[in-house]
Amino acid sequence: MSIPDRIILTLYTVLMAVVAVVLIIMSIGIISPDTLADFATMIPGSWEFAVGGIILLLVSIRLLIAGLGGIGSNTLTLGSEKDGKIHVSQSAMEDYVAEFTNDVFGVHNAKAVVKMVDNMLNVRINAAIEPGINIPDTTDEIKRTVKKNIMSVIAVEVKDVEVYFKHIKKAKA
Repeated sequence: MSIPDRIILTLYTVLMAVVAVVLIIMSIGIISPDTLADFATMIPGSWEFAVGGIILLLVSIRLLIAGLGGIGSNTLTLGSEKDGKIHVSQSAMEDYVAEFTNDVFGVHNAKAVVKMVDNMLNVRINAAIEPGINIPDTTDEIKRTVKKNIMSVIAVEVKDVEVYFKHIKKAKA
């Protein structure tokens, strides 16, 4: 889920919490049902409430689609053969890159994000590195390994490899 979707989900959750609190307060008797009925009589003919309802409906549909994974591409289209297109799951590529990145000496807890741009891949790797490991040399080794392995497996050129070491700590045994 993208950051805007998470913000929308947070706002939507707060709105649902307010509705839940109002229902609880009404059921306890702090707010009378007549107060809600008086408010409901203001709704007919008020375009503001119609716009609010439409916005809530669109937000609900957006969250439903985002929750089901229908927004954004989760496959990488590698090319078209005469019998059809070749697709590889984006998560499969990310898992594959993370797996062989973890095999580099001193690197652990690697996670990768792979994006297809202009028939080339951009790879971002977040990992931890052990103390005492030369970071520039290890980064170069990771970049070479990623480019070589992806080229040999899916025959797609890697445009860019970004490596971020979020932690410098020993691997857990």
